Amino acid sequence: MNPLSSEDSPISRRQALGLIGGAVGALVVVGCGSGDASTDGSASSSSSSSGSSSSSSSSSSSGSASSSCSVTPEGEIGPYFADDSASGFDRSDILSNLDGTDTQTGVPLSLSIYIVDTENDCAALEGAQVDIWHCNAEGVYSDIAAESTTSETWLRGYQLSDSNGLVSFSTIIPGWYEGRTTHIHLRVRSKYSEASSTSDGTNTTQLFFPQALIDTLNSSVAPYSSHGANSTTNASDRVYSEQTDGETLLTLSGSTSSGYSASYTVGLPITS
Repeated sequence: MNPLSSEDSPISRRQALGLIGGAVGALVVVGCGSGDASTDGSASSSSSSSGSSSSSSSSSSSGSASSSCSVTPEGEIGPYFADDSASGFDRSDILSNLDGTDTQTGVPLSLSIYIVDTENDCAALEGAQVDIWHCNAEGVYSDIAAESTTSETWLRGYQLSDSNGLVSFSTIIPGWYEGRTTHIHLRVRSKYSEASSTSDGTNTTQLFFPQALIDTLNSSVAPYSSHGANSTTNASDRVYSEQTDGETLLTLSGSTSSGYSASYTVGLPITS
């Protein structure tokens, strides 16, 4: 499939930041352990930031949100969002349909997301609705007519952030589809964006994976390897390079055999 961009910007976010003097810092992306995954699919165990000139604190070991933060860069909502606000979608494990059938296979991913308010001294934001959705290992989305998956609900769900601003999801590392690199969609509905319209792209972003890990999965790890190599890399992906400037790259801890974990801090309000 060939997804359409929901919005195209005439200049990149990095250019825009340059025009305003770099007033907005980078988003912190922290692994539950450490650095980028290596080419053999393993990851090291020290945390790192996104590589912007501005730094932010990571989530603390006690599980609370950070005491220093920056605004998260916006990534387009894309054409595959479904407004799944029914109670059944309020779930941490999104591997299966709501009735427990058709569990998706792939490398496990445990994803923790902290929501903080950059306009309130980086305080943890409780009660924010955090939706995530992504394709399966073969590059297919559920609940999409064009994919013939309207009766499916796997790899979609939301959580409400707790008093620490935390939500957690159990899922798999996504595959890829034509024109896009491997990614996860994320949308936060809070006091900054209550709209439910599928065309409203505010307070959305996308999370990305180290290119070395993507290459390993696509070449030698089932079921990803059956799909083969993706000609669109992180560097050539429009959202990664033009909208988020690589600032939403996840730092992973784990291996392709045992699965990965990652922790990610979202600073609201998300901005373009």
